[in-house]
Amino acid sequence: MAKKKDSFFSGVIKEYKKIQWPTLKTTIEYSLIVIAISAVTAVSIWVLDKVFHFLLSIIM
Repeated sequence: MAKKKDSFFSGVIKEYKKIQWPTLKTTIEYSLIVIAISAVTAVSIWVLDKVFHFLLSIIM
């Protein structure tokens, strides 16, 4: 049982060493892209909400 655990954890460590972590520049760029897309989506939903509210107020 102990041998299986050792084998498992040594495999985890080997795979962990293969990870290529993004650079700080890449992380910042991707974060800014996510923030920009989120802001555009939020503004789009807000505009659609106002338009539908206006149209419903005309109908009713």
